[in-house]
Amino acid sequence: MLNKNYLSKFYPIIIVTIGVLICSLLIKCSPEVKPEEVVRIIPMVDSKSLEKTSIDIIIDSQGTIIPRTESQLYPEIRGEVVYVSPKLDEGSSFNEGDILLRIDSRDYELDIKAAEASLDDAKTALSIAQAESNFEREQWELSNSGNASDLRLKIPQLKKAESTVEAAEANLEKLKRNLEKTAIRAPYDGLVRKKNVDRGTVIGPGYLIANIYAINYVEVKLPIPDEDLSFLDIPLDGSQINKSNQPLVMLKGSLGGKNIEWEGKIVRMEAEFDPKSRMAILIARVSDPYKYKFPLRVGQFVEAEITGRNYNNLYIIDRELIKNNNQVITINKIDSTLKYEDINVLRYVDDTALINGGLPDEVSICITNLDIMYDGMKIRINK
Repeated sequence: MLNKNYLSKFYPIIIVTIGVLICSLLIKCSPEVKPEEVVRIIPMVDSKSLEKTSIDIIIDSQGTIIPRTESQLYPEIRGEVVYVSPKLDEGSSFNEGDILLRIDSRDYELDIKAAEASLDDAKTALSIAQAESNFEREQWELSNSGNASDLRLKIPQLKKAESTVEAAEANLEKLKRNLEKTAIRAPYDGLVRKKNVDRGTVIGPGYLIANIYAINYVEVKLPIPDEDLSFLDIPLDGSQINKSNQPLVMLKGSLGGKNIEWEGKIVRMEAEFDPKSRMAILIARVSDPYKYKFPLRVGQFVEAEITGRNYNNLYIIDRELIKNNNQVITINKIDSTLKYEDINVLRYVDDTALINGGLPDEVSICITNLDIMYDGMKIRINK
């Protein structure tokens, strides 16, 4: 009995020992588990080889056509209008020297006849005064009485007669000019904007006959950002642009349902910036705008493309490929790695960027966007 109780005290130890032996045996008999190998996937990217190119910078703008020369017609004399040319109708064209209007000339013709008669009388009086002065001189010389006085020789009367003739000639010339002014002529080739007179109207100095403008050339004001001035070969000190250096500008507009182009030149820059937009104002001029099949008309809205400086050795890339404030990712094809390169962007044009510095010759860039990209990153290039 005592022996059995004594053995019962060791049952737990015996059971634990047997369990440990069984676990050890199971571990030794189980197959060895090897760690999984990590397979690194090298991403595949597309590349683009860049070639340097030459390009003219194009600056976009827009504006409304305005006349270069605009005038208001006023008469210089008073009278009744007796003739109005059809060329003075609003919208009509005229040529330099055309008679646009006539004022009744009869009173001015009568004034000229009266002035001619006065001049004839003055010339007759002068002839008499000259004859009398010559007679008195001859008589004095025959008497050998020394030097004769001007009064004895009737010099004052002669000078007065001469002055009368000069005044009569001047008055006649003035009246002839007034007669010429009864015909109001076109000062240049142009168009009528507005007419303010009809036959029978009595007009005089200060009366506005019509508003007209020249059509030998027209102009358009083109606003551009201040920074775009650096792309143009024009003086910035307000001086005139040399004719040989005037930038080309193509104006585009719609007329009669058709898209039309007109060619012009930048001739000057306004002295002041636009106070609202803070832009510089360039003036483009189109010579002989009515020579075109579709004339360029005053008041017409146009879009403009201004040709700026020519730049060589430029790279052109998609704007979306520029990373991290003017960087692109280049590909080293020798070891198939990526590299961030700092670049200089000359100008953005729509969805592209013009690069003029920072990239080596014969460079390839990565055009694939990956979630993670870093210097030295291994890649595979899609052939």
